[in-house]
Amino acid sequence: MEEIDKIAVEEEEVTLAKRPERHHRKPDDGRGSFFMLRQIFNILFMVVGVIGAYMYFKGNEAMGIVVFIIAMAFKMAECALRFVKK
Repeated sequence: MEEIDKIAVEEEEVTLAKRPERHHRKPDDGRGSFFMLRQIFNILFMVVGVIGAYMYFKGNEAMGIVVFIIAMAFKMAECALRFVKK
Protein backbone atom coordinates (compact mmCIF):
# COMPACT_ATOMS: atom_id res chain seq x y z
CA MET A 1 0.00 0.00 0.00
CA GLU A 2 2.87 2.31 0.79
CA GLU A 3 4.33 1.78 -2.70
CA ILE A 4 1.02 2.70 -4.33
CA ASP A 5 0.89 5.96 -2.35
CA LYS A 6 4.48 6.77 -3.35
CA ILE A 7 3.71 6.16 -7.05
CA ALA A 8 0.55 8.28 -6.83
CA VAL A 9 2.53 11.16 -5.31
CA GLU A 10 5.18 10.93 -8.04
CA GLU A 11 2.52 10.92 -10.78
CA GLU A 12 0.80 13.90 -9.19
CA GLU A 13 4.02 15.91 -9.25
CA VAL A 14 4.47 15.21 -12.93
CA THR A 15 0.94 16.27 -13.80
CA LEU A 16 1.29 19.53 -11.89
CA ALA A 17 4.35 20.54 -13.90
CA LYS A 18 3.74 23.66 -15.95
CA ARG A 19 5.56 25.07 -18.96
CA PRO A 20 7.51 28.27 -18.35
CA GLU A 21 5.87 31.41 -19.66
CA ARG A 22 7.50 33.18 -22.55
CA HIS A 23 8.14 36.88 -22.23
CA HIS A 24 9.05 37.84 -25.77
CA ARG A 25 6.80 39.60 -28.27
CA LYS A 26 3.97 37.84 -30.08
CA PRO A 27 5.01 35.65 -32.96
CA ASP A 28 4.69 37.36 -36.32
CA ASP A 29 2.51 35.61 -38.87
CA GLY A 30 4.93 36.73 -41.58
CA ARG A 31 2.36 38.34 -43.82
CA GLY A 32 2.36 42.05 -43.08
CA SER A 33 0.08 44.63 -44.61
CA PHE A 34 1.59 44.40 -48.12
CA PHE A 35 1.25 40.63 -48.45
CA MET A 36 -1.42 40.65 -51.18
CA LEU A 37 0.33 43.38 -53.17
CA ARG A 38 3.59 41.42 -52.98
CA GLN A 39 1.82 38.32 -54.27
CA ILE A 40 0.43 40.29 -57.21
CA PHE A 41 3.92 41.62 -58.03
CA ASN A 42 5.30 38.08 -57.87
CA ILE A 43 2.64 36.78 -60.25
CA LEU A 44 3.28 39.67 -62.65
CA PHE A 45 7.02 38.99 -62.48
CA MET A 46 6.54 35.34 -63.39
CA VAL A 47 4.04 35.96 -66.20
CA VAL A 48 6.04 38.81 -67.77
CA GLY A 49 9.24 36.75 -67.38
CA VAL A 50 7.73 33.83 -69.29
CA ILE A 51 6.50 36.19 -72.00
CA GLY A 52 9.97 37.74 -72.18
CA ALA A 53 11.58 34.31 -72.52
CA TYR A 54 9.20 33.39 -75.32
CA MET A 55 9.87 36.65 -77.13
CA TYR A 56 13.63 36.30 -76.69
CA PHE A 57 13.84 32.77 -78.09
CA LYS A 58 11.04 32.83 -80.68
CA GLY A 59 10.84 36.45 -81.76
CA ASN A 60 12.78 39.66 -81.49
CA GLU A 61 15.71 39.27 -79.05
CA ALA A 62 15.90 42.98 -78.24
CA MET A 63 12.21 43.13 -77.40
CA GLY A 64 12.59 40.01 -75.22
CA ILE A 65 15.36 41.72 -73.23
CA VAL A 66 13.16 44.80 -72.73
CA VAL A 67 10.33 42.60 -71.45
CA PHE A 68 12.78 40.86 -69.07
CA ILE A 69 13.83 44.26 -67.71
CA ILE A 70 10.17 45.14 -67.12
CA ALA A 71 9.75 41.84 -65.26
CA MET A 72 12.76 42.69 -63.09
CA ALA A 73 11.15 46.03 -62.23
CA PHE A 74 8.17 44.12 -60.78
CA LYS A 75 10.53 41.93 -58.76
CA MET A 76 12.45 44.94 -57.42
CA ALA A 77 9.19 46.57 -56.36
CA GLU A 78 8.19 43.37 -54.55
CA CYS A 79 11.55 43.24 -52.77
CA ALA A 80 11.20 46.86 -51.70
CA LEU A 81 7.80 46.07 -50.18
CA ARG A 82 9.30 43.10 -48.37
CA PHE A 83 11.59 45.42 -46.41
CA VAL A 84 8.69 47.68 -45.38
CA LYS A 85 7.10 45.95 -42.38
CA LYS A 86 3.83 47.53 -41.28
